[in-house]
Amino acid sequence: MSAPTRRARSALQALVVAAVLLALLALGEAARPAARSLSPRDIAQGVAAGGGILLGSIAVMLAVFRERWSTLGFRREAPAAVLGWGLLGLIASYLLAGAGTVVYGLAAGVSPEQLAAEKTAALSGFSELPPALILPLALFTGTYEELVFRGFFISRLRTALSPTPHDPAAAAGAVVLTSALFAVGHFYQATLGVVQTFAIGLALGALAVRRDNVWPCVVAHAGINLIGMLALRFA
Repeated sequence: MSAPTRRARSALQALVVAAVLLALLALGEAARPAARSLSPRDIAQGVAAGGGILLGSIAVMLAVFRERWSTLGFRREAPAAVLGWGLLGLIASYLLAGAGTVVYGLAAGVSPEQLAAEKTAALSGFSELPPALILPLALFTGTYEELVFRGFFISRLRTALSPTPHDPAAAAGAVVLTSALFAVGHFYQATLGVVQTFAIGLALGALAVRRDNVWPCVVAHAGINLIGMLALRFA
């Protein structure tokens, strides 16, 4: 397959899945008034349904273009290495998200107390999750979002942006664009959540490119979700 054909195909795949993501976000925004009356289990089911639709759209792209799931960046690596790099990714994500929070707070003139209240209010639906749902939901969202963003979008955008494999500029561009999509996908967390999610996307995107493996990103993302859900539920 020629380089132009490969780039066009990757760009088309990214555009189709991005359109599905934006459609889901539009539906979520339209349903926001009714969402206030949803139970925690309803919210968990909605998250699972959205994830399933995105995964389904990727499965369709892979089937149509006869590509394997292995092209999404999941490769075998020693468990100790995956866990170690995942922990580093988690720490880097918190550091970048913290820096983003400070910059946003200073730029918007908002106090730390107001920032915390804004984020907590945006995620109030998760504060009453049954404890038995917390770990499965953290693992599911950590896995499917990494497959979609650091796996699918980064790999397709890198190919679409450059005919040269492992082009550093294309990798950087793919990480930034994917982080922007990742942030938009979390708009329900209010402005602070979007800023923090963009920063986390940069950290996890850099990790995925550095390791050429999405598994450490899954570990980091699941850890972030688990810590956040536990804090909302029990703090």
